[in-house]
Amino acid sequence: MTSENCCIVVEIPPPKVKRVALVKYRGIDRGFKIGRGYSLGELKEAGLSKKTAKYLNIPVDPRRKSIYSENVENLKKFLEVVKELVSAEKAKPAKLISSTNVQHTPS
Repeated sequence: MTSENCCIVVEIPPPKVKRVALVKYRGIDRGFKIGRGYSLGELKEAGLSKKTAKYLNIPVDPRRKSIYSENVENLKKFLEVVKELVSAEKAKPAKLISSTNVQHTPS
């Protein structure tokens, strides 16, 4: 059996973080960048605990305090996909892939 047939691959959406407005750019809003992980507030609004997030290999950044609605929506969509896979009777084991290329298969 090949490794392609053994698992269903689910990609974890990367968190977005606002870029810092620097004096060099005269305080102009520079948009968003990909962050290190989701804040604890975003996890709480999505209905996840820190322990569950670590089990699902979701990156968590405890230093962040901000809550972005886009990140919360991404987490909720991801949880719906995972719940559908778990509730399916004929589902194969899911392989979760984070944006940082760290692979973890829950056992």
